[in-house]
Amino acid sequence: MTEVFARPSPALAAGAIAAELERLCGTVFGPLLVLAESVAAALPAGRAPVLADLGVVRPAAVAELRRDDGLVAGCGLVADPGLIADAPWHLAWWTAGADREVAPLRVVSDPACDGFRDYTVLEWWAVPRRTGRRHVTGPYVDYLCTDAYTLTFTVPVRGADGSMAAVVGSDVYVARAERLLLPALRACGRPATVVNRAGRVVVSTLPEHVTGSLVRSVPAGWARHDGGDVPFSALVGG
Repeated sequence: MTEVFARPSPALAAGAIAAELERLCGTVFGPLLVLAESVAAALPAGRAPVLADLGVVRPAAVAELRRDDGLVAGCGLVADPGLIADAPWHLAWWTAGADREVAPLRVVSDPACDGFRDYTVLEWWAVPRRTGRRHVTGPYVDYLCTDAYTLTFTVPVRGADGSMAAVVGSDVYVARAERLLLPALRACGRPATVVNRAGRVVVSTLPEHVTGSLVRSVPAGWARHDGGDVPFSALVGG
């Protein structure tokens, strides 16, 4: 006798994909929340911190870049301008290439020099500062670090006065996130797409939904599942 398995309904399939999205975000944000607490604890009371006070950052960043799942492509800390006495405009970020070799990101940190970029206007910095909450930026092409479609996860670090002293963050290539998400999308046996809150496509099994393209409205007959604290939605065809 041939056993027949029914496909899950679009709503159930969208919920299953949303659960995978929550898992993905959790596995990236978890270490960043720990690092944010470690950095906050390392900030001295009564004086401006110096670079030597932030020795906790590099080991944590390297650990993320050497994860067994290879998910994280960049990691580090970006300080509020003027926070660190001996390093204004401090961006301490490390990357790992295909060979898993870790290297510091070289950036121009002097506002008077060509090539300087004010990172405080960028979404991954500005949103946590405005909201006081963790944030995912993207998918976007990260010309500063990766030159590839990227998701940047950032968590604010609070100073003693409660203001944001820095962000800690991780870059995840969309192609690497896709490896984790595609099995759940394919398992539903229907066309399925993951979008961010702006409707920008992260990953899809539908050829028309290319990464970075915009889905302006949910197609007729499709189910949508919005993740609560996860800034992504799962769309599944009927």
